Amino acid sequence: MKSLLSERGNTLIIVLLMIVIFTVAGLSLVTTTFNGAKKTDARETQIQSVELAEKGIDYLSTLLETKTQPLAGLPARDFNDSLNTIIKNYKVSNANDHFLPTATLPAENGTLKVKIYNLKKLNNDPEDLTQTMTLHSQATVNGKTKTLISTIKLGAKQVPEALNYALGAYNPCKGRNGCTERDDDGNMFLHGGVAIKGDLYVERNLITKSKGIVGTDNDWISSDLPSVEGENGRKAHLILPGSLYKMTSDLKYSNHIKEKNFDNKTPYQKVNKENVREAFTSFTEVNKEYVPIVDTRTPRFAPIDIEGQRNQYYFPEFGNSFPVTAVNDANFNNNPHKDHIRDQFASSNVFVDSKNDIKFRGSFVFNRFSSRTYAENRDITISNGKDGWSKLSFKQGAYFDGNVVIGDKSTNHYNYNDYEQFEIDGPIFVDGDLTIWGSHIKFNSTVYVTGKTTIRYSRLQGINQKNIEKSLVLFGKDSILIANNNVYGDNANIIRGFFYSEDLMEIYGVGSNVEIQGGVFGRKVVLNATRGKVNMNNGKLGTYMFETGQTQMSPTKSRLKIIYNPELIKNPPEGLPTVRDLSVSQLDRQLQ
Repeated sequence: MKSLLSERGNTLIIVLLMIVIFTVAGLSLVTTTFNGAKKTDARETQIQSVELAEKGIDYLSTLLETKTQPLAGLPARDFNDSLNTIIKNYKVSNANDHFLPTATLPAENGTLKVKIYNLKKLNNDPEDLTQTMTLHSQATVNGKTKTLISTIKLGAKQVPEALNYALGAYNPCKGRNGCTERDDDGNMFLHGGVAIKGDLYVERNLITKSKGIVGTDNDWISSDLPSVEGENGRKAHLILPGSLYKMTSDLKYSNHIKEKNFDNKTPYQKVNKENVREAFTSFTEVNKEYVPIVDTRTPRFAPIDIEGQRNQYYFPEFGNSFPVTAVNDANFNNNPHKDHIRDQFASSNVFVDSKNDIKFRGSFVFNRFSSRTYAENRDITISNGKDGWSKLSFKQGAYFDGNVVIGDKSTNHYNYNDYEQFEIDGPIFVDGDLTIWGSHIKFNSTVYVTGKTTIRYSRLQGINQKNIEKSLVLFGKDSILIANNNVYGDNANIIRGFFYSEDLMEIYGVGSNVEIQGGVFGRKVVLNATRGKVNMNNGKLGTYMFETGQTQMSPTKSRLKIIYNPELIKNPPEGLPTVRDLSVSQLDRQLQ
């Protein structure tokens, strides 16, 4: 009987202990969950505060850029009076001054206040309106306050506005006579794991898809949705006045990129611009933001008059030119290693007048070069027969009348060590098509092309001058295709350059592996990419085996990366067009 009572007592004690243990564990779990939720809410609130502060800076930047455009021709005193009228609701004397009552901006999820101070003119030239100022934005969401301070420069544009973006699609006909608008002007297609670092501008519709195309119209390769990354862990800005769609199943590629109306059409799923995450990669990484914040403002782009640059480069035969008129004289064929031969034109303005193809083989230095071929479908070929590096320099520019081919069009392999090698220095105007094929080229050039541009089986870099890597900036009237470059390569071919087209811009990083450090801008932009390594299938050239699990790979593994490079603006190549419109450029931005 005592034993039985003892067992009952022990059982009661055990039950009570278990109740206590589970109660404590439950309370601990609830506390941990509650604390985790609080931390998540706090982080979300912090992110919302930063994003709201960003909107304040963007509002002031847009206000200044749009309102000051009509003031560009005013005398300095009148300009300053008008500028003060524009910013009077926000201007204070210094950073410690309180916000003006008129400086509170509308905000749905918090409060947003802005102010402007520290206006400073950069020089005493009365005709130079350039000045700096500080934009100050303070946002509060759920009691959490974040302050963003940006120093900007207001002044004449030194380079086209398009060069301020990593990627853009636009309508090139705005503000231009004789230019016919199209229904798909400003559409952008990001197929597969394209990785963008920098701000985007999409004037009409942005369509994303988790597959990239290779080979035929129907050969879609599974990858991931694109990523868009900002600087220093911040979100990038996606300026999107139009709509956002995600493509959820496969269509014939050539028909898909010609589509103009995506509403209520299979397989296009419209995405709310207030919550764009489902249209971009879900991959997360510490101190990285791969989903952009949407901005619906519309920047003002000064049109780039590509054909208007022709007169800067073309010249007919005149006094100090070196005319070449005989049939055989149109073949420039020199040993690239005999500097005394290649430099014979260094101070000459060479005019070539030929009814035949014009051929460059070797290295040359010209002061200026201009040509006329008198016949359609004439080619200007630049080659060296794989005889080391050829150096072609045009100190004050070159005009090529006809289609230009650099390299060897018979090349269809992927080893750039077998390509013809060139250094090309100086601005060039191509009045025809430009084909770069089977070439490894180092550029320091601004190139204007009135026809189509094709870059295939090639490797592009910048010339290194005084420890600064120069770049290629290419403006095309017609389409630009960049494909089959660095195919199967594990390390990206880094192209330091900016590509601008008034037509279709199409770039592939599916089998190719390319990193453009600069930017891409086009009338319609189509990018295709995968992530990870690519190998030949059973060792057969032209076939592909793609790495699996691409949604689990970092966007740094993308085979097509486009990274904004501010050095293109700081150190542009010769020949870059300048514009006189007033503009706002950001010098720095600090979060407090």
